[in-house]
Amino acid sequence: MKRGSLIIAVILLIMTVSLVIVTMGYPLRSKLFPLIALGTALVLLIVQVFREVSALNRQETPSGKGTVKRPPARRWVIWAWLAGTLVMLWMIGFMGTVVLLPFLYLRFNKESWFISVTLPLGCGVFFYVLLGLALDMPLYPGIVYPRFLE
Repeated sequence: MKRGSLIIAVILLIMTVSLVIVTMGYPLRSKLFPLIALGTALVLLIVQVFREVSALNRQETPSGKGTVKRPPARRWVIWAWLAGTLVMLWMIGFMGTVVLLPFLYLRFNKESWFISVTLPLGCGVFFYVLLGLALDMPLYPGIVYPRFLE
């Protein structure tokens, strides 16, 4: 593990703690979901910081035993997925993106049709029940969805 990984983990930890502090000033209904998400991120970041510190103390090198060599990253693919996510959010809204994005990702990675259909539908149901019904949060409908309702 490199020192840069530790620095990034600590910066993310500080940002998450500051977001938790800011969120505590919200009314209960408004802070419930951010605290759930930030609490999860906080726990994972604390674990990651401890892992980075212990790896730095052991002075592990990336070329040591047990390391997995990854194929070279194609950054354009990552940027294309990010841009596609933004376009999907803008055009078809939150719920459409929650269902369509995982489906496309799984199909591009040649997963089975069963997994490619059930996992995105499960995500859609989960987020609709959690955000739409339980928390009664207004979800961004996109620009295409309201046009069908007119």
